[in-house]
Amino acid sequence: MIAAGDTVLSVRDLSIGFESDSGLTPVVEEVSFDVALGKTLALVGESGCGKSLTALALLNLLPPFGKIIEGSIRLGGRELIGLDEKAMQSIRGNRISMIFQEPMSALNPVFPIGMQVGESLRLHRGFNKKEAAKHAVEMLTSVGIPDAEARAKSYPHELSGGMRQRVLIAMALACEPDVLIADEPTTALDVTIQAQILDLMHDLQEKLHAAILFISHDLGVVSRMADDIAVMYSGRIVEYGPAREILSAPRHPYTRALLETTPRMEASVHHLPSIPGRVPSPAERPTGCHFNPRCTIATPACSEKRPPLIEIADAHRVACLEVSAGE
Repeated sequence: MIAAGDTVLSVRDLSIGFESDSGLTPVVEEVSFDVALGKTLALVGESGCGKSLTALALLNLLPPFGKIIEGSIRLGGRELIGLDEKAMQSIRGNRISMIFQEPMSALNPVFPIGMQVGESLRLHRGFNKKEAAKHAVEMLTSVGIPDAEARAKSYPHELSGGMRQRVLIAMALACEPDVLIADEPTTALDVTIQAQILDLMHDLQEKLHAAILFISHDLGVVSRMADDIAVMYSGRIVEYGPAREILSAPRHPYTRALLETTPRMEASVHHLPSIPGRVPSPAERPTGCHFNPRCTIATPACSEKRPPLIEIADAHRVACLEVSAGE
């Protein structure tokens, strides 16, 4: 039995590609991380870095042109890569669940929310219709939806954005999964509702001891949630370690740049800082370090050699030739 603090999800050397007429193009390359029960790992990076694609691979929900090239995904010691669809259906929503970024597209507009919350209970736990409806109301109450019994009969369009996001959380946690994947769960919400959703997720995690993989581009949000952080750039993890250490003393130039672009209440600026350039598409990735065209400390060697992810302190790893050379 896995206890709180033990690794429940282990990903090793996961590589994902997109198939096209020109062949298989790598999109995510050799990604490795662990998530423990009761802990939160934040997967951080700009749009296009491969964060959401990594999450979809964990659930075997890659788009038709996506393919896992190599690697291992183990949930509670069980290898998920290679399982057939029937086996994966018994795992999705049961042992591993996902909160999607946009609730209006994730919720079915033609069914009441109580029915949608209870669906996984009927599928995975064998609840009858009455039992599932009763438990759905309990779950809606637990995520802070007032008058949950009446709201269970509402349709998604009748709820606010914050309420819809709470419904998605209730759906994801209905079967008390070991792992919860939260893909940018607060992006479309205003800051007040965003804070409420983050507090709710934290409280529910303490109650259920679930492991959370929290996907975000916002380090301000991540600082409230994460125990550990994996910084992803152009399909690769470039820095990995304890959240407190990475946020206070980032070592990779990309992590530093992300932190510098985070708005601060105490700072008065005319223009928000940004990182010059853009994340390259998978077909346009440079040789060597993918970040080198945008990096302020890059040397000629950075365009020739791919930097390995090297441990520079206890549990703190960085993929940067210049940082490694300075150790």
